[in-house]
Amino acid sequence: MTRLIVHPKRSLQVRTHLSAAKTSMLKQLKQWAAGRFLSRVHRITHRLPAELRTVKPCRVMVLAPHMDDEVIGPGGTLALHQAAGSNVGVVFTTNSNGGAPPDLKGSAMTERRTAEARDVAQRLGFDILDVFGFPDGQLSRHEPDLATNLARSIRDWAPDQIFCPFPADHHRDHQATSAGLADALRKTGWQGEVWCYEIWSTLWPNVEIDITSVVETKREAIALYYSQVASMSYIESTLGLNRYRGLRVRVPYAEAFFVCDTREYLRLAGILSEI
Repeated sequence: MTRLIVHPKRSLQVRTHLSAAKTSMLKQLKQWAAGRFLSRVHRITHRLPAELRTVKPCRVMVLAPHMDDEVIGPGGTLALHQAAGSNVGVVFTTNSNGGAPPDLKGSAMTERRTAEARDVAQRLGFDILDVFGFPDGQLSRHEPDLATNLARSIRDWAPDQIFCPFPADHHRDHQATSAGLADALRKTGWQGEVWCYEIWSTLWPNVEIDITSVVETKREAIALYYSQVASMSYIESTLGLNRYRGLRVRVPYAEAFFVCDTREYLRLAGILSEI
């Protein structure tokens, strides 16, 4: 009987080779999935040149993963809604305590940002409907509970429009918020316009809002989140994007959105779960 003798060094080399091959395959699979995702999203969101709209009075609900997303993204549009007499309510889906400095950890950071959010709400004239308090950076682990909470908020507030991050926005909490909204829409059967806004990633817009008249209001609102702007250049980067967005529709400053009905939003959000 012949015994197979495997040299320990050779065995380690084989395992290392297999591990490297597996890593390479996973990388290729992720690249393929990302390319497929972007291609399908582009097919859904590709439209004629973006329509420049004006804000009309209505009931608006804004879903913000973190306390500051509501002004960094659609802050100028919300200021216009205030001027138009709209009822605006904001739901924060996380406790927003990520990225805290050494002297503001955990609940202390949440308390600081909640106080800042109240100041912003007062400045822009909207209500804070709820702070769900799911862990910052881990929202994807709580999507079923998130959807249940969002469904309750939608039923209670009965909005005409819902603002949320674009489903492909490059932040996992933003994607989780968008996915949670999709489940909530299925639960409630809500019908209306979903306004997807951009934060960490640009989107393919089909609607833009001229925020030139309220750009200083938006600047002031972002500055109220002093725990954030002290270390990150959110004001300059956000208004720079708004300046760029304005070029397409020939106004000094604009916010860009992908606006769709419930059916189209569910189709768009569903792509994420298919890949």
